[in-house]
Amino acid sequence: MKVRTPNDVGSYITSIRKAYKLSQAELAQKIGKDQRFISKLENSPSSISFGTVMMVLNALNIDIDFSSPDTKKQNKLSGELYRDSLNKKDSKPPLHTWRKPHRKPKVVSKVKS
Repeated sequence: MKVRTPNDVGSYITSIRKAYKLSQAELAQKIGKDQRFISKLENSPSSISFGTVMMVLNALNIDIDFSSPDTKKQNKLSGELYRDSLNKKDSKPPLHTWRKPHRKPKVVSKVKS
C-alpha cells in the first residue's frame, strides 16, 4: 500500500487491525494505551508522533519499507502476493518483510597497480 498522508497510515492500521480480528481496545492494551488513542490514530493521526506510530506498527507486525523507483517492480509483486493471500479462506495477512533492493555496486575509484 502506498502511504502518502497521515490518514493513509490510519486507514492502513485499521485494515490490518481488523484483519487480525483485534478491537481497538485489544490493540490499545498491547501497547499500553487506551481505546481512545487507537481511535484517534485511525481517524486523525496527524498529531501523533512517528515513534508512537512505530510502536503500533510493531504491535501489528508491520514493517515499513521505504522504496525508490528501482523497487517498483518488487513492490508490485509483494502487493499481488498480499492480495492473493487475502483471497484464501481463513488466512491471516502475511507479515511484511524488508528486502534489500537489487542494485549493482558502483565503482567509485579504481586503484592503479
